[in-house]
Amino acid sequence: MKQHDAIAGVVDEIYVDLRGGGIEALFYDFSPVPFSADESVFCLPTHIEARGIPDEMLIDWCEHGLYRLDPVQRCASRITRPFYWTYHPGEASMITPELIADGGALVSEKLMAWGLARGITVPIHLPGGGFATATGFLGGKVPSRSILAQFAYVAHELQDRIAPMLEPAVPRLSPRERECVQMTGQGLSAKQIAFELGRSESMVVKHLQSAARKLGARNRPHSVALAARYGYLH
Repeated sequence: MKQHDAIAGVVDEIYVDLRGGGIEALFYDFSPVPFSADESVFCLPTHIEARGIPDEMLIDWCEHGLYRLDPVQRCASRITRPFYWTYHPGEASMITPELIADGGALVSEKLMAWGLARGITVPIHLPGGGFATATGFLGGKVPSRSILAQFAYVAHELQDRIAPMLEPAVPRLSPRERECVQMTGQGLSAKQIAFELGRSESMVVKHLQSAARKLGARNRPHSVALAARYGYLH
């Protein structure tokens, strides 16, 4: 709880400063493992901080899965520079090609209704494979390059300040380690996994032990639980 309060305090401080520069709302998310094992699905963030955001948006994005359909998130996952985006018809931006993708129209409808249809997003690709984004929602015109640069600096300052308080990035499991953990999650024993894979039982146990060490798990059920949390079981 103290750790969460400390993170919230940093975000509050930065949000107050940003509001004076035209940022009406702020959204920050962090994922130690941003994608599923086959990199086809976004994993939900393990940490989110939102200011000036309706509670309904957080429910839709996290509990109803719109985070995985968000054109801004898709774009941010592929580039490293800050970018301006808009959902207003007739206004071109980095996400324009993404609006025709699955879910783009639904996300657009939601953000337009909440008055959060323009913003700046800073992708933060972290050592070890972690991923964070900081988004400032704008109420007015297209921002200048100086505003983009300023927000990018603030976003990285935010990441640097709260990084020691966030959950550390989880090393990626090898393909064989993922396979063994996935099959454990399906209820198979080490002996059954060995039969399915055509490997020795001792080798399967070795892969499971290695996966447990990487995940910081206490035992096999804990390994499965952590693997599910970080998207390895998709």
